[in-house]
Amino acid sequence: MSGKYADLDGVLGIGEDADGVPFYLQITAGELTYDKSGKAFDHIQVILFRTAAPGRPADANDMFETDELDGLAAELRRGILDWYGDRMEFRLPTPAERDQIHAATGWTQAPPKPR
Repeated sequence: MSGKYADLDGVLGIGEDADGVPFYLQITAGELTYDKSGKAFDHIQVILFRTAAPGRPADANDMFETDELDGLAAELRRGILDWYGDRMEFRLPTPAERDQIHAATGWTQAPPKPR
């Protein structure tokens, strides 16, 4: 990976959507290479896990982006996620919240990456 988005790879976040439903997110960032062409490209993937609420089970969805990554990365670094038209704010979890996220999803916080 070029390193341009390496600081986002493995980041966990916690927040609430517009309806007050808690969510967790995990960001992955890296470089993929097409087998046939050998062309490499950067990507950012965000996995959004919404916790269970009365009348609604927990669910997880993702978005995988390869275009306009600078804008997406800038928003994610500010704790903002535009989730298919819904603007959501998130923050880094506390140590206790990281344990809670791990228990619900199996995700772990990646160690900080050198810049």
